[in-house]
Amino acid sequence: MATLQRHLTLKLKIKMEINYSRKDFYLTVLAGELVAWLSLPILKNIQVLDILAKWGIGLKVFIVFWVFFVPICAFLGLGLFYLFAKTKNKLGVFQLGKYGVIGVLNTFLSAGVYNLLIFLTDIASGFVVILFFVIAFVITVTNSFFWNRQWTFSGTGTETVGKDAFQFFLVSTLVALVNMGLIHIIVNVIGAPVGIDLKIWANIALAFTIITAFFGNFFGYKFIVFKK
Repeated sequence: MATLQRHLTLKLKIKMEINYSRKDFYLTVLAGELVAWLSLPILKNIQVLDILAKWGIGLKVFIVFWVFFVPICAFLGLGLFYLFAKTKNKLGVFQLGKYGVIGVLNTFLSAGVYNLLIFLTDIASGFVVILFFVIAFVITVTNSFFWNRQWTFSGTGTETVGKDAFQFFLVSTLVALVNMGLIHIIVNVIGAPVGIDLKIWANIALAFTIITAFFGNFFGYKFIVFKK
């Protein structure tokens, strides 16, 4: 009987926690807005903005559209995860949705820094590219820690912040080492095929790391760093 009562209490608590609050809305829109601006250096390096210019779509017009379109997509995307989580009573699904929003933000933050360094130095191959990845990683993982601790997996007390930070950076570093190896193989071992710009190839290499980073970090954060 006691076990049943604990189980029912836990289910009731989870139902109360699955709530798309005003805070969720504001943070989702903020994250989407940051993604919109951080994506601009990437779109420049992979020549998307040049293609749009050839189609008669000016930079100012595109930016006005983009800074509204991306936050709306982030809001609607998290809304779908919320509805599914509420229907199935699965808090983890809503957490995955929040993590997805922050994951996209971190992806574009990392890629934005990575591409900004490539743009400023005009270097898109060699071990310097690995250095760019490391710099982007340090900035991104710091941002990721605060977003995930305070929002995605909220509820962790301040007394464990030191331990959480250590475990968070450890998990992130292990995943980043795997991704660093992938980038080195694609950029420096395989190399860009004939006819493909080095900057585009460097971004293709970065794109391969998104899947391993997304799932590797999510399960590491949920079951190791912020487990309850």
